[in-house]
Amino acid sequence: MTIPDYSETLIRFETFLRSPDREHPMVALIIDSPWLPGYMEADTLDYLFDPDIWLATWTRVVTDLPGVAFVPGTWWEYGMAAEPSGWGAPIRWSRNSPPSIWTHPGGLTTLADAPVPDPEIDGLMPVLLRHYERMMPRLIDLGIAPRIAAARGPMAVASHLTGVTELLLATQLEPEACLALIEKTTDHCIAWLTSQLARMEEPIAVIVLDDIVGMISPEDARTFALPQLTRIFEAFPDLIHFYHNDTPNKAMLEGLATIGMDVFNFSHEIDLEHARNALGEEVILMGNLPPLDLLVRSTPEEVRAATAELVGKIDSIGPLLVSAGGGVSPGTPIENLQAIVEVVKSL
Repeated sequence: MTIPDYSETLIRFETFLRSPDREHPMVALIIDSPWLPGYMEADTLDYLFDPDIWLATWTRVVTDLPGVAFVPGTWWEYGMAAEPSGWGAPIRWSRNSPPSIWTHPGGLTTLADAPVPDPEIDGLMPVLLRHYERMMPRLIDLGIAPRIAAARGPMAVASHLTGVTELLLATQLEPEACLALIEKTTDHCIAWLTSQLARMEEPIAVIVLDDIVGMISPEDARTFALPQLTRIFEAFPDLIHFYHNDTPNKAMLEGLATIGMDVFNFSHEIDLEHARNALGEEVILMGNLPPLDLLVRSTPEEVRAATAELVGKIDSIGPLLVSAGGGVSPGTPIENLQAIVEVVKSL
């Protein structure tokens, strides 16, 4: 039994990505374990570990939001835990929020000297890959099989291993060891994406999520971030490249224009026209409705008005995927997401 219209939505989405429509936007949303269990009124551990609850959640959200393209789609993710787990980082589990990561006990030097984890045998990643293998026939039957592989970016993974403050300090105090670690987390990111893609029948894209890049200077980004992101996207030349970074740092945009991304999901605090001017005409902008003040805390009527204002800018900033300025935040009412869909469908 195919879920009505979602296969058609995916076809329209791929067409939009490969030949961006500069007049008619689509809605695309990043949804994951911070939001989905609450939406389903489920225990987070049940959502993460019970395949039936996981599948029921995705079936419901795809049905509740017709016409929405989900990025990366029906992914099985353990919050931020998958990639750091391959390096042996301790994990703390919760019944009402995604798992959190404790910093690796070995420290920066130990990590920089460690081998790159293998997603097929290390940490939680083999478990997630096995979930994909087991669930894929049912997902294909429903027409909601994932077609986008996702990975936390090199600096994001490194920051979970060392601590954010410690990583940022290391870019200045221990640059050689810091760079050695980030090159290894880059290799790890490529391997993790490759393993996921091998489980997909018709992959169309990869998405890299890395907010830490927005916390360093443009000069440091040219050493610790931009070459590594470029290397990841160059590893998948035939796929579409999504990049998510919702830190409100306008200074990072000029550098990001060089990494080979096709779609950019970014903070609502960065003006759309500024992003367009900095990134050029070819990048598809994905955003940038405020995820908290608007989508969590406002009414559907206010969301409709803000969405109408956003799509009214298409003539000057298109092409556009209408979305949150980041991922969908915990506590976002489904009615507010449906309000976005109503406005875009009415165009």
